Amino acid sequence: MPEEAITTKDLTKTFGHFPAVDGLNVGVGKGELFGLLGPNGAGKTTTVRMLCTLIEPTRGTANVVGYDIREQAAEVRRQIGVVSEGVSLYKDLTIEENLKLLSTLYEIPRPKAEVRIRELMDMFAFREKASRLIGALSSGWAKKAMICAALLHSPQVLFLDEVTSGLDPQSAIALQDFTKKQCDQGVTVIWTTHYMGEPEKICDRVGIMFAGRLVQVGTPNELKHSVSELSMVEVETPDLSKTQLDKVKLKLKTMKHVCRVTYLDSKLQVSCERTETLAEEVAAALLDVGARIRTINTKDPTLEEAFIALTGGEEEIDRFLESAGQKA
Repeated sequence: MPEEAITTKDLTKTFGHFPAVDGLNVGVGKGELFGLLGPNGAGKTTTVRMLCTLIEPTRGTANVVGYDIREQAAEVRRQIGVVSEGVSLYKDLTIEENLKLLSTLYEIPRPKAEVRIRELMDMFAFREKASRLIGALSSGWAKKAMICAALLHSPQVLFLDEVTSGLDPQSAIALQDFTKKQCDQGVTVIWTTHYMGEPEKICDRVGIMFAGRLVQVGTPNELKHSVSELSMVEVETPDLSKTQLDKVKLKLKTMKHVCRVTYLDSKLQVSCERTETLAEEVAAALLDVGARIRTINTKDPTLEEAFIALTGGEEEIDRFLESAGQKA
């Protein structure tokens, strides 16, 4: 694993008797795009706010690029950029005026700040909107303005908390691509989301959070495969006769890893222990009996299926969401 940019040690935050984050221990490597995945109320935003020194932990601590969030909060803030619901720009100033004000607060020399502001304005195509007040921007452009502000001082760690919420699909995809490029340049990114599809597309590793706890950490593929040891192939093969089907089943039974074969509505489904050659073997068995193949697809577990399995099933998730709603 690369040098760690973030480490947490029993990081905990309670509100009254409610544990919003409970004993979080995790390490995030330098230049890694690390996703925190979980429903609203799972503890993702509270985790981000502690790491950004916006709220103090109840117990435990964390290091961000070598600085302790409790003892060296000012140094931590100099190293990070944050886009979160709890952080905002001045709505009665333009994006350029906000950036100039922030450059003063960050003590960036004026010539350097002017160059950086021009870079960011061009990067996000803000030149035509440079004179618009933040309060007059759409939610998508306001989110982009926040990202500009977060990147102004070239942070080593970037926190993007539910950053695609409210964005149109095109802007969300563009932001995902931009974020990956930041990581390629050595920036560490913490990406929190309740959208199951996002971490699968962009994150190097994902931490699944539920009820304040970090349930499991791994690459998207590791998480998906941790809950299912099965592969499934689905083949559209019309007019397969009973005789042909019986022969196919007989051939596939010689493959010790095959555990189930069904045929319904012109679709043959074969599931077995995970193997890379299942699709080829099923296709060969069908062709051997003269069957026609229209389409063939391999179905792997989804990250959503992994999340449901790792957090105790849909009923447990429903109970948690109901409980979180009552506490809110």
